[in-house]
Amino acid sequence: MNISKNLATNILQQLKNIINQDLNYINEDGTIIASTDPKRVGTFHAASVECIKREKTIIIENDNEYIGSKKGINMPIYFDESIIGVIGITGDKKEVSKFGEIIRLMTSILLKEAWIKDQDIRKGKIVKSFIERIVLEYEHDFFPMTDFLFPYVVIVGKADKNDVFIDEEDIQSVLKDNLSYNRHNYFTFYRNEVIILYHYHKDEDISKALDNLIKKLSEKIKLNFKFGIGTKSSEYEELKISYKNAKEILKISDVFSASDSVFEYDKKDLELLFINFKMSNMKSFNEKVLKNFSQKELKEFSTIMTIYEEFNGSITQTAEKLFMHKNTLQYKLQKIKKLSGYDPRVLRDFTVLSLAFKLRSMGIKSSGISK
Repeated sequence: MNISKNLATNILQQLKNIINQDLNYINEDGTIIASTDPKRVGTFHAASVECIKREKTIIIENDNEYIGSKKGINMPIYFDESIIGVIGITGDKKEVSKFGEIIRLMTSILLKEAWIKDQDIRKGKIVKSFIERIVLEYEHDFFPMTDFLFPYVVIVGKADKNDVFIDEEDIQSVLKDNLSYNRHNYFTFYRNEVIILYHYHKDEDISKALDNLIKKLSEKIKLNFKFGIGTKSSEYEELKISYKNAKEILKISDVFSASDSVFEYDKKDLELLFINFKMSNMKSFNEKVLKNFSQKELKEFSTIMTIYEEFNGSITQTAEKLFMHKNTLQYKLQKIKKLSGYDPRVLRDFTVLSLAFKLRSMGIKSSGISK
């Protein structure tokens, strides 16, 4: 493990808060790379060379015992059973010896923590690069993660607001806390999308696994997220298809439910038709059905139709959900019939109206809205 000057300096600053003595970090060549005494940085420290050679603590009682060394205590620092440097405390033997072991242990702990953080950053970059290859549909050449284990499903999440800055570190922190229980899960935040390669088990309800993640994202990021779950994958090429399907089902999610947060491609049927409809035909259809509605009416009746569908045409439940009297709801359904010529209380007419409002929610608008 190579210790940088910045890391060594940071560690010494933390240790300096514990003891009122100068400290040095010396590398394997005997050079002081960090010190609470700036004048000593870059100088040679002969005692540390002896410390590494003998693999034991060296106590210096006089400043002239070793070249470039002052009185104090110098201890070898180990990482994975190998000496990677020396930590030194400057001062009289009686004053510094009592701090020696605790400073050595704390240095080792801080180095280990820094190494773990560095590994997390490296892994994050590798995972992000690999997921980018899936998103950009590169040909498969290798799996950079040794514990990559099929099957996977690609999950894509987006916040309900696109114009808000989202801190990537905050997102990564929440993802790590909630998905790292399975070491085969991989995740990143890329182009304002949460992208997860989720390693699932047979018969697992993947949507339930996302419930806690959505809750934690809402608490920490202060935004509501929706997720699309793609098709299941057992090889690299299928990951690209899974990502595409997750994006598609997420794109049309708001059309079919105003309240749900998770949408699974494999559990949808009618909804999939919307993905590849011909634009001109959809506009013509909407022109025919919705041409007599004002913008205000379209917005209001779209919400009513969505809730009405969720409760399978129940007047009572729909009215309760909308905080509306049942007679008021009946009046509004009658108004929809009057303006469109289609009665939402008749199954065939409801299907036509529902489809028209869904298309409009997707951005498919007719050209001649009145009023």
